[in-house]
Amino acid sequence: MEREPLTIEWKDLTAPNVDAKLQQMAAVKSTLNHYDAAQEIVGTKPPRAFWYNTPFVLGLFGLIGGILGWGFGEVLHFRPDARSEARQVIADYETVREEMRLGDVRAEFARDTLAAIKRDYSSNPYFALYVDDTLSAAQRDDRMQELDARDNWNNFLANVLFFGFSGMMIAVCLAMAEPLVERNMNRAAINGVIGAVLGMTGGVAVALMIPKLHAAVLGDLAEQSTRQQEMIAKAVEWGVLGLFLSAAPGVLMGSFKRLGIGVVGGLIGGVIGGILFVPLAEKYSEHLSRFIGIVTIGVVSGVASGILEAAVKSGWLKVTAGLIAGKQFVLYRNPTYIGAHPSCHIFLWKDAQVGKRHAALHLVGGGIELENLPLGAGTMVNGKPIQRMRLRNGDRIQVGRTTFEFHEKQRTR
Repeated sequence: MEREPLTIEWKDLTAPNVDAKLQQMAAVKSTLNHYDAAQEIVGTKPPRAFWYNTPFVLGLFGLIGGILGWGFGEVLHFRPDARSEARQVIADYETVREEMRLGDVRAEFARDTLAAIKRDYSSNPYFALYVDDTLSAAQRDDRMQELDARDNWNNFLANVLFFGFSGMMIAVCLAMAEPLVERNMNRAAINGVIGAVLGMTGGVAVALMIPKLHAAVLGDLAEQSTRQQEMIAKAVEWGVLGLFLSAAPGVLMGSFKRLGIGVVGGLIGGVIGGILFVPLAEKYSEHLSRFIGIVTIGVVSGVASGILEAAVKSGWLKVTAGLIAGKQFVLYRNPTYIGAHPSCHIFLWKDAQVGKRHAALHLVGGGIELENLPLGAGTMVNGKPIQRMRLRNGDRIQVGRTTFEFHEKQRTR
């Protein structure tokens, strides 16, 4: 039995409800396609990866930064200390002269010993000046002041470079940590540059302030033991350095809250590193104490920043399915963009369904709203397409092949 052909008259095509019906069908088709594509990962909740644990990641990158910073800066502290060497050599030289004067050793042997000391240590400017009989006492004092000034300048320059390089490497690693985990190389590079500037600034500032910090701290605590004074002085110095190390993300976000987290985390790391310096230097060496101190600053600054962020966050997204499942994004910026372009704050790569700027999260009075942007395959909340809506605790957001779970800290009434 043949079917009669379907006929559509002109008045049917121009009926007012046709366009609405076609738009509805297109929306349903888009939603079904979006849902079907997401079925591969939705509902397969992978275990939380330690790689996306913020305190762990920041602590690890802080460790790497501390090791690199110490390695670059420590080279400057392996140069010989001419002043300390001269003090020891002069003491030995005078001991031989005194023994010769008292007749404890043969004069010929003593003269040969003194000549050998002069020959072996002639390159030491302090010792060479001490044994130079052609100079008057006034001339010797003038030359000694010149040597002291030059040596003080060399020590100052070494401290500037040491703290500058150490601070720079720690700050760079901490600033780049999370963007690298998110595979956002563009943002990692920008963070790294800002971190380098802040870290170097902090290091140089500490080196410039060391004499004044020592004078202020040691002067006020003159009645306490020298060891206590030195520990407090080091804690203050390195605490100032720590202030700059974790500040880069907050500066880039323009968020005072994130900046405060970084500053406090860095301060904690710096103070702990400074306190450890003195006992380690007493028991081992300054080289080891600097290593432990700088590495401690990096690790503790990173871990403390991660813990503080978790403690004070008010709204965040947790990735429950997708390439970065387990990652959390704390919502500081307004708006926070989700998309496939590296400039987006939540960067979703390798997903054809995600637009360059796919969605935006707006921090509004008393909550957070999610807005779909017309550059992707649509945004869904709890399985339904949305244009803009207020998010509630536990809402599931689908953007391409990635699923987020929205969380907000419950307000006490």
